[in-house]
Amino acid sequence: MIGIGALTLAVQVGICVVVFSFVLLKFLADLRLDEFRQQMFIVRDELFDYAATGNVSFDEGSYRLLRKSMNGFIRYGHQLTFFRLCVTMIELKIHGKTSESKWTEDWLQSLQKVRDDEVRTALEQFHERAMTCVAERVIFGSPVLISLVLCSVPILVARLGWQNLKQIRIKAPFFTLSHVLDTRIIENEAAAA
Repeated sequence: MIGIGALTLAVQVGICVVVFSFVLLKFLADLRLDEFRQQMFIVRDELFDYAATGNVSFDEGSYRLLRKSMNGFIRYGHQLTFFRLCVTMIELKIHGKTSESKWTEDWLQSLQKVRDDEVRTALEQFHERAMTCVAERVIFGSPVLISLVLCSVPILVARLGWQNLKQIRIKAPFFTLSHVLDTRIIENEAAAA
């Protein structure tokens, strides 16, 4: 028979597990969202500073599209979950919409209009950094995608070699996300917001 001390200990452990689970599920999710938004703010602010120094006009189409996309990600970052993205993909398939997105077409066209190669490269890098933030937000919120990232690391090591481990850490989340979901739809949803 269980004594009163053992029963008390079991109840205390149960209460601690419930409280810890609540803290982990609630506060960690909020922390992840805040971290995502802060990283996106940093990229957006650096883009603004880049334009403010005269490298690109504030009226440039590629600048405006990129900024609009980042603003959408910041505003609706709480909806960037693997589950919601899967539901969106299924909804698009049911309604027969194609995966081509207006934002992606406009973005590629506006990049072609940028005459300076350095500016075009810088804008592409800002876009890549923003999408890396998005990929990390989606992937590290899903145990399924975390396991896929772990599987994609050996592939990237084989492609990039051991000397580029930092690049592998940066590219692995987006590489995985782009092979699981259509990132053009994610960008289009953010820009439409």
